[in-house]
Amino acid sequence: MRNLLLILSALVFISSYASAQVETFDSINYPVIPEAALTDALNCIKLTPSDIAFRTDNVEPDTFRLPIIDSITLAPLRMISFGNDLSRLLFERTDGLLPILSNFEAIDFGSLSSEIRTSKSGFSGGDESVSFGSGKIDIPAPLDKTIGDRLVKLLNEVNTTASGIKAACDSLFSGLEDTEQAFIRDTFPALMLEDTEDEFREVDELDSIQKYEEGLLKRFIPIAEELVGSTEKWRRSRAVGCEAYQSLGRLAEAVKGLIREIVIVDTLEFQIEVETAHGLIAIGGVGTNHYTGKYVFVFDIAGDDRYHMEAVDCPQFILDAAGDDLYSSRTDFTLGSALIYPSFLIDESGDDIYNGRSYSIGSGVFSTGMLIDRQGNDKYLSDTHTQGAGTFGIGILIDHDGSDTYGCSLYGQAFASVSGLGVLCDLHGNDSYSAGGKYKDVLRYDDHYLSLSQGFAYGMRPWMSGGIALLADSAGHDIYISDIFGQGSSYWYALGMQTDFAGNDKYLSFQYAQGVGTHLTLGLLMDKSGSDYYFSKGVSQGCGHDLAAGILIDYFGNDTYQAYDLSQGAGSANGFGWIVDYRGNDFYQIKGRHNSQGYGNPRRDYGSIGLHMDLKGTDEYIGNGKDSSYWIIESKWGVGMDVDYWPADSTGADQ
Repeated sequence: MRNLLLILSALVFISSYASAQVETFDSINYPVIPEAALTDALNCIKLTPSDIAFRTDNVEPDTFRLPIIDSITLAPLRMISFGNDLSRLLFERTDGLLPILSNFEAIDFGSLSSEIRTSKSGFSGGDESVSFGSGKIDIPAPLDKTIGDRLVKLLNEVNTTASGIKAACDSLFSGLEDTEQAFIRDTFPALMLEDTEDEFREVDELDSIQKYEEGLLKRFIPIAEELVGSTEKWRRSRAVGCEAYQSLGRLAEAVKGLIREIVIVDTLEFQIEVETAHGLIAIGGVGTNHYTGKYVFVFDIAGDDRYHMEAVDCPQFILDAAGDDLYSSRTDFTLGSALIYPSFLIDESGDDIYNGRSYSIGSGVFSTGMLIDRQGNDKYLSDTHTQGAGTFGIGILIDHDGSDTYGCSLYGQAFASVSGLGVLCDLHGNDSYSAGGKYKDVLRYDDHYLSLSQGFAYGMRPWMSGGIALLADSAGHDIYISDIFGQGSSYWYALGMQTDFAGNDKYLSFQYAQGVGTHLTLGLLMDKSGSDYYFSKGVSQGCGHDLAAGILIDYFGNDTYQAYDLSQGAGSANGFGWIVDYRGNDFYQIKGRHNSQGYGNPRRDYGSIGLHMDLKGTDEYIGNGKDSSYWIIESKWGVGMDVDYWPADSTGADQ
């Protein structure tokens, strides 16, 4: 899906690092990027902001390289404005996100109130009628007196629409052989899954498995190139997902309106199910309804319902209006998750539990999968490629309100791989995010686990570049826990971002986390306000390793940063690492003084850039830094700066 995010490229040129872009905090204007302060810091090592740049041809670009990745690679500071603008867009548009993604070229990111063009076309081509068994739907009282033909008409329209969406999706893959389609459906998803038994295997066996999987991946690349290389097909793929969401959503609202028109909802108990060629269509009333199996369409009015879902070879739409519901997966690709055919799950209220397997809870593979929960204190629990994960597609999880718990094993909580977009957006509540703990990092550690989650984007080195991931939390005192790779990080020509706009937050990780890029890639962690706590062992907290850029930027609050080494503004192997704190009385602690807090090492006959900058407040250091001072440690192009940089006469700050 080479062009899935091509339309995002325009945003990069609008969201430049110019200091003209400002935001207001506590009635004080601040530049989103502190260009003037950055210029002063770089002067200490005889560099300028224009020197912070990478080439895009260090390796030959592959078919899957997103143009926006190359654009930001040329000017890495731009990822700050990009992450800020995209987060604000999410918070302001929320449910309107999908049409926006389908029409990014219509957006002026200088004014997020601009009109968004969305397709209003429907679907045709489905010729199946709903099968009613005995020839009619058994309509329960009191519905039978008034609903009859109108309900039947709506259910037929649901079926026809789903058939049309399926036909549109099938046409996108019509040029592939049956064996190639089978590879996409079965083999490729399996390649992304890990095995807990790997921690008990010998090195030779692990190496053999890796070579076998690499062989399968090489077989897959020409198939993916055939699909991605067709610009028009992948533009249509975005449109199909958008139109499916709009069309099925309108039908769900029509069913809701019809039922509310003729009955008093809180007295209505029933469950209607009819079978179609693709799966079940169901409408449920008040009370505890149970939905088990393969469903194409479900609308449930209210009640504490139980969903035990199986994947369907067809588009899927589930809308639950009220109740404390339990959603569970009996197979992969359920709970608002898609493989080829788009899938959507919307829950409007209640304290819900989502218990998924892999490829669940807002996952998209060669399609669009989205889960929206509007209200309640919810729990999201699942395994791999989940909770806002996209690979050759779009995966979105949006939670509007409530104090929520998110737990996954791998590739989740805003994850994107090749030609993918993964988004997790939480608007309100004190939330807890945890990723990892199941699949051991057998190549590096005996006691740590892979996470690759929480705003993590991943390319399949060296064949396929990665996608774009964003975990955006608008408000609340939140906790983020990962182990290996997470919290605004990425690997191999990808962009991983995490943003938190308010609250006293805690970020806990072990390695490759908190605004880090490793191996020709880009990572960002942005926190707008609150007294926050950051801990990671190393290669973290604003670190770029191997021709990569990693940035941690915190605007307001009395913050604490703790790490062991290669952190807090560290560039390694020709990377760029930057930590910048705007305001607050902060505490920085580092154990490895030789390579942190403003460090850049030489490699390949030239250097790396590491910047540590604190721009306001009375700060305390254990390590290299010192309050109200500049410092340079023995490195190549590294500098630390702690100065009060916001005088009242220049920005109106701190009056």
